Formats: sequence, structure tokens, C-alpha cells
Amino acid sequence: MSFSAVQVTYLQRLVSERPERRRAGDAARFFCDHYSLGTAVGSQVEYRADHYEAAERLLRAHDLPVAFLGADATRADSAAFGGMSEKSLSVAPHSNSVAVKCLGRCTLDGHELYAPQGSYLVLTTEQALRVTCQRLLVVENLETFRALEAYAWIDRRGLDVLAIYSGDMGLPNKDAAEVVKGRTEPIWGFFDFDPAGLVMANSVPPVRLERVILPSQAWLRRASNTARGRQLFDSQLAAFGRSLDRAVHPEVIALWHLMKSLRSAVTQERMLSADAP
Repeated sequence: MSFSAVQVTYLQRLVSERPERRRAGDAARFFCDHYSLGTAVGSQVEYRADHYEAAERLLRAHDLPVAFLGADATRADSAAFGGMSEKSLSVAPHSNSVAVKCLGRCTLDGHELYAPQGSYLVLTTEQALRVTCQRLLVVENLETFRALEAYAWIDRRGLDVLAIYSGDMGLPNKDAAEVVKGRTEPIWGFFDFDPAGLVMANSVPPVRLERVILPSQAWLRRASNTARGRQLFDSQLAAFGRSLDRAVHPEVIALWHLMKSLRSAVTQERMLSADAP
């Protein structure tokens, strides 16, 4: 019989922590009922020294690690034990991953970074923190991020810009956020022109938010005149309106006033062929 990651962790904690008793949860009752690990007493399971030894023997008999592999365990670490999948008890393959691409010239440890149009690089947070650049550009949507060079209207003002994808389920948001927080360059934000996008811009510390990257207001007025744009605005207003009414960054305040006057929105994907501001 194979054990789940939760069950393996429970046995490991039993060996390492040697508790006198545990709450009779699913794992505790399972091992008590099927392997005589512990004695059920009401809502708890009580343990003796021989139970800790039995838990260790059970792990070894199933070719499982007796000790917790650690928060940074890889699939190779897990694969060394035949009693579990290489995916068990290991970090997700995309953990500690930040998607970046460069506009201009950015270097890492003296080497210039390059990604062909339509692609991007994935760095660890430690590597992304070491990239040399003059500005950070945080981009909301992956499709836009990949095609960033095609947004010809974006003026990088002759600066070397490190673009960072804000993250998703695959490329963790927390890793991108850690890099942005850990660096000191002024930040440019490129988000959807909708309430959710403005909230993302407003979440950047005002002292670091230098620009919100958007096409000209004249273009936004034309492009937002769609049923889809009005639907986006209406669907997000209740969730984000109050927060934006308290915005403190002058550019976010101005864009929120514009958006409320239009009562509509524009996604980043539609901005691909926008006019230069």
C-alpha cells in the first residue's frame, strides 16, 4: 500500500516530534486503526516510545524518507525513495521562477540577457534581483508580456528596462512580487485599462510608481466604446470602485476619473495596435 503525502508527513512528525498525544484526525485514526500506531482515547490518540519506533520502521519498510525532505526538496530528492512518486513532498517545478524580458540592454553577472520576440526568460528570484537595469516594467497579462516588443507605441525613453510578468498559477505571483519589492528602480506598470488593472497600479508604492503605461487618452476613448468594455467596467466596479476612490497616486487618480467618465474599459490585448501617446 502507498501512503499519501499527508500520511507520510504525519509519520515523519511522529518520529521527529515524539508527541504524547495527537488530535484524532484522519491520519492519526488511519494509522491507529490499521497499524496499531497509538491508542485512541476519546478525541485523541496517545503514543508511547514503541509507537515512535514502529512509525520509523513503517517508513523504512515502505522505502520512504524518515525525515522531512525540506522546503526546497526537488523531484530528484523524492525520486531517491522508491516508495513515493517523484512529485511527492517536493516543490512545484515552477517554484522560485520569475518570467522576465529586456527592453534595451540588461545584464546578469556581466552577460547581456536576450529572448527572441514572442518568448521570455525564466530566472530564479535570486538571479532576477541581480539583473542590471534602469527601470522595472510590471506587465499584467502573459500574452501581452510575450509580445511586448510588438507594442511599438511604448516609449522606453532610451532606458534599459527589465520587464517582469506579474505571475499566475504557473509562474508564482509571490516570486515576481518578491523581486519587485527587493529592487529599488522606479516602476512602470502596464496593466489592463479596467478597475482591476488600476488597483494593481495603485498597489505599487507611490514613491516607486513612475508611470502607468497606456496609449493616449484619445485612443482609449475610441477603443473603450464597446459593449465588452462597458461589461468589464460594470462587472468590476463593485469590487474595486471604493478602493480606487481612495487612490493616492496622481496618475492613478486621473486615470480613474477618465475611466469613470467613460464607464468602460480596454484590455491590454486590444492595445497592440494603439497610436503612440
